Amino acid sequence: MDWSSQPELVIILAPPRCFTTLVSAMLGQHPQMYGLPETYLFTAPTMLDWWAAHQGTDHVDGLSRAVAQIVYQSQTENTIELARRWLRRPRQKTADVMRALADRVSPAILVEKTPQTAEHTEHLQRIVSEFPNSRFLHLLRHPFGQVHSRLQRRMKNLTKQIGASSNLELVDVAQRFGGRDPQMLWYRCNANIVAFLQTLPPEQHMRVRAEHLLADPDLQLHAIARWLNLRSDPPAIEAMKHPECSPFACFGPANARMGGDENFFADPILRPHAPVVHSLEAPLPWRTDGAPFLPQIQALAQQLGYS
Repeated sequence: MDWSSQPELVIILAPPRCFTTLVSAMLGQHPQMYGLPETYLFTAPTMLDWWAAHQGTDHVDGLSRAVAQIVYQSQTENTIELARRWLRRPRQKTADVMRALADRVSPAILVEKTPQTAEHTEHLQRIVSEFPNSRFLHLLRHPFGQVHSRLQRRMKNLTKQIGASSNLELVDVAQRFGGRDPQMLWYRCNANIVAFLQTLPPEQHMRVRAEHLLADPDLQLHAIARWLNLRSDPPAIEAMKHPECSPFACFGPANARMGGDENFFADPILRPHAPVVHSLEAPLPWRTDGAPFLPQIQALAQQLGYS
């Protein structure tokens, strides 16, 4: 395959809470790319399966917003309803929906960023089987930052449910994950991504640490653009530093509010900052036994460049 050509799709692979909403919006402001919200399209083979898995949840919001914007040129309660009718063709493959959206925005290249895609290897295989010329951006975040962000989000939601006077601690929130250790999602997703990318030519994938991207966006965005064989001139890089210009850099209408990270929707400005250094061996504040990260998580994190 000629890797000097431009990709069919750009797929951001990462666990939840790894800045995927921000990065998709940033890449989507490049003159040759179009960043989507979370579509969940690759989590199911057909739209019948997609609706069965996601109807009644906010998982349908991102794709509804994308179709409303791309097909009907706006995101209103009315165009969201039109978009959902447009998506009610149960026999069509989810990949065909992605192709239809790609055709609508062409020659721009779609950027897709559903974190749950990395939770199961069949989701990853579905992408490469349907779009073999896609490029995969493995977006990393230190396991401490990723788990801490998930716990903080869960704490915020629980506080809304049970009252602001609850005084929840991280330990309390961690115990509400149904007996599942919250650090294991970081491990499972990244292990799946690493194993999947090892089956692909090296030119087809790139690894970027979110901490480095936020510390030096000019350098990292330039490297990403060059890897994708897209423009890397100063105006193109400057455009990517304004994710707030994305049509999805806000909450959607009342019938499709979500489609990504609510923190980004509330404040979509890129604010570069130096990375916070976390230890892999220090006691974790959400554990009662004073234990650090599990050995397999430390080993994978070190393999991915974290010390």
